[in-house]
Amino acid sequence: MASLDTSILVDLLRRRSRFHHRALGKLDELQARGEILATTRFTAAELYVGIELSDNPERDQADVDSLLADLEILDFRGFAARLFAQIRTVHRRRGRVAGDMDTLIAATSLAAGHALLVTRNPSDFSGISDLLVESY
Repeated sequence: MASLDTSILVDLLRRRSRFHHRALGKLDELQARGEILATTRFTAAELYVGIELSDNPERDQADVDSLLADLEILDFRGFAARLFAQIRTVHRRRGRVAGDMDTLIAATSLAAGHALLVTRNPSDFSGISDLLVESY
């Protein structure tokens, strides 16, 4: 099971991005390995922000809807809240400031049994125990 971070989904949506082909290649690799693909409700929310800021929100809404339709959407539930608190505490004790959204994405993925997170920004998720991070 692989949880897709916002960065890979944005790169898949932005066909002119220099990362688009790398994201497509990573998606093909994950599917060839038989990974179940998912993302979190927080990642979906970040994509919706992009729609709100878009010059063409109708087109972008359709693109996001199409992309999300092929993914399992992971919701934030009780155990994820505990994991969020644990991750934040570990980072705080180490003097590391991690972004709330990244921590919520990691905690939600782990709580749902998705220990693999795919992102273009692996440093955003460093130091989170039990989370395997793959980049592209």
